[in-house]
Amino acid sequence: MKQLNKAFEEMSRNPENNDARLNYYGVLADTDLFLLLEQEPSNEILEPKFIQLEGKNFALAFDSEESLSEFYGETAAFAQITGRVLAKMLLEEKIGLGINLGVSEGELLLPWEVIEWFVNVLDETPNLVQTAPKKFLPAKAVPEIIFKALQEKLEPAVGLFDEIWICAVKYNEDEISHLICLMGAQKSAQQALVKSINEVLSFTDINLGNIDVAHFNYEDEASSKIRNIGFKLEFPQVNELKSDIGNVKNKATLQPPKLR
Repeated sequence: MKQLNKAFEEMSRNPENNDARLNYYGVLADTDLFLLLEQEPSNEILEPKFIQLEGKNFALAFDSEESLSEFYGETAAFAQITGRVLAKMLLEEKIGLGINLGVSEGELLLPWEVIEWFVNVLDETPNLVQTAPKKFLPAKAVPEIIFKALQEKLEPAVGLFDEIWICAVKYNEDEISHLICLMGAQKSAQQALVKSINEVLSFTDINLGNIDVAHFNYEDEASSKIRNIGFKLEFPQVNELKSDIGNVKNKATLQPPKLR
């Protein structure tokens, strides 16, 4: 079962569970969607095929080519695009999104107002704080869902960092936070890694108090302390890295196509 459909099923089984709903949008952000078009893309211009409901336009996207064909019933023009990029494009045009409409799994209609909220969460920028830790402590109980979400989010970036540890940190007598520690992260990838971790936390409805993210080199005295008392985030076997540093930098500079 595709990850998006799995998240949709969990959300459907638990309609009052805010964490299940947030998890769906977290998965949607990184899912490759197949956007139905009126015609093949030309000069980086995409012309989505719309349906209109109550006077509002909705673009149509599917989580597989098979689902798109099941809906359209014939050869269709489409563009493959991640949920996060598509949402930002639709936001500019005030267009809603229909996901897997008319097919067997994961049918959902997202009005433009939901698209606006979704993009606002994706665009959240972590606050940069210059504070010196006074003491590192073992982490309190961290829910398994946090570990799983971090593993899934950061697995494509394995190779851009060496290790990730989670512990608690004490800044003063009254301030204790959880701390996600990135060890040996490539300099050019540090900002993107922090942004990815921030998205995981934004799409998880669990109150653990303050959760900070920090970079450490192995030469830092703090690194040995963290590794002695912290919890290491393990990643499943990765057969092949999806991209190297150069590819990540190039992708970041690409301009998304425009909607007509």
